[in-house]
Amino acid sequence: MTRSPSPGPASAAWAAGLLIVQFALIWTTFFILSSAIGWPASLGDPATVALPRLTENAGAVMAGYGFYMLAALLLVPATAALNARLGLSPALSQLTLGLAVLSAVFKAIGIGRWLFVMPSLAEAWSRPGADHATLSIVFDALNAYAGGVGEGLGVGLIGGLWTIIVGGLIATRRGPHARWGSRLIGGYAVITGLGLFLTVPGALGVEMGPVLTLTNIAWQFALLFIALWTAAALRRSVVRGADQ
Repeated sequence: MTRSPSPGPASAAWAAGLLIVQFALIWTTFFILSSAIGWPASLGDPATVALPRLTENAGAVMAGYGFYMLAALLLVPATAALNARLGLSPALSQLTLGLAVLSAVFKAIGIGRWLFVMPSLAEAWSRPGADHATLSIVFDALNAYAGGVGEGLGVGLIGGLWTIIVGGLIATRRGPHARWGSRLIGGYAVITGLGLFLTVPGALGVEMGPVLTLTNIAWQFALLFIALWTAAALRRSVVRGADQ
């Protein structure tokens, strides 16, 4: 599999812009949800704590997880633009884009439970005479399924593979503008991709402490660095055009 010649600056601008927007959305999510419900540590709370708190902070939860959903879905167009920026072959482009789509879909399943299902459970919980035991079982089962799919597959496995492949492509990039920065940023992305694999056992119920939070923070900065690397390439293209 070979890479095609690098296209013009439009793809670099889109890739950099979308990745930066995704980074901003993730941190917006963090500030909203951490202030409202103590997220992400609150993900491990039982129904007796989580559902009443969801009722009390319904607006913030909907806004925070709405931004999170958008950030997850943005990985797909960002990957398409990044593929064009890297000048990948059709086979490599299909691979990275396919992984981005799978990651986004699996993440959407995990995130979607807080947007579409948990509010109904919280409303049922608050009703007089509610069967809290049954609702707790439903809450735990939904978290085990959607959380496992979103965090274990979307973030850990598929997100890790995507990051390793993209990081490897950047680190091994050849051409007149391949620099030490490419190797450094690509290498960091590969390491963070490997780190994301550590979230898989956590999604299966293995106690991993703050691993999910730390690996996600490292991953977000990997995306930011890729965006800055792409923006730097765009700047070089503009400067060359001006010189000509």
